[in-house]
Amino acid sequence: MSTTAINFYIIVEIDGRESQLKVVQLETTDGVPYYSCKHKEIEITQLRNETYGKWEQLWGNLDDKTIQDLGSKIEEKIMPP
Repeated sequence: MSTTAINFYIIVEIDGRESQLKVVQLETTDGVPYYSCKHKEIEITQLRNETYGKWEQLWGNLDDKTIQDLGSKIEEKIMPP
């Protein structure tokens, strides 16, 4: 498991409004990364990029389009250029 905290900010549209979210990378006990997304320090969702290539919501109540948009923004931050 990684000991270095990975966190960053993204801008995404939620419910028709642009919002800045803080994203914190966490890991399951077996080392699989997932992402906690917070708006104004309140966690609104947890996401994970599944092995079949789709972002899934582990916790929260966002619609699938928003989940995929969030996942895309997260990928832009975590993938090397």
